[in-house]
Amino acid sequence: MSGERRRRRRPEEAERAILAAARAFLEEHSFREMKVESVMARTGLSRPAFYAYFDDRYDLVTRLLEGIGGLLFALDRRWLVGDPGAGRAESARILREALVGGAETFGRYRPVLRAISDAASYDERVEAMYRSGLLERLVDGVAGRIARDVEAGLSPADLDPHETARALVLMTERYLIDAHGGSPPHRSDDAEAVVRTLVAIWTSTLYGRATHPEERSGGGR
Repeated sequence: MSGERRRRRRPEEAERAILAAARAFLEEHSFREMKVESVMARTGLSRPAFYAYFDDRYDLVTRLLEGIGGLLFALDRRWLVGDPGAGRAESARILREALVGGAETFGRYRPVLRAISDAASYDERVEAMYRSGLLERLVDGVAGRIARDVEAGLSPADLDPHETARALVLMTERYLIDAHGGSPPHRSDDAEAVVRTLVAIWTSTLYGRATHPEERSGGGR
């Protein structure tokens, strides 16, 4: 029966099954415990089938991060590539929507992200993938938006776009992991409070101070 089921699987279905099995495994175990056979045992596929789609468990984790990162970028896209000409209030509103969606996505995938983040503390390859595959991409995207906001006068002129983006992204990543079950756990019972805190920090940093004299006197957008 299992052999018949394997033959009927389309390549894209088999690949999705392996990725889903890896996510499920990391919800229950650490990356250190992840073995190819442990993942494949959850799929109904043979162990050799794994290597038709992935080189090793590091390649598998990279693909997981790419998928999660893609979701985060899709949610953030309106703000990341938005036009500062929309004004401070509208930019802050779109940023808030992005943060709400990002926090929800982070919460949905928190076991996987926590496992990978923990592994990054002792495994150099995982650390490189986690940073380049997710965090640094977010930093670069946020830095680009901040640079445009500074140029447009929406954000304070003394902000360094890249360093500000780096501080905000890394702070947010650590805070969400801690709020959603870090190690040691400090789970927040109020998800809305977590989002409100992030929104307050981001918006006050980027849009909370007037940058032109006329805005200080009430003439800003």
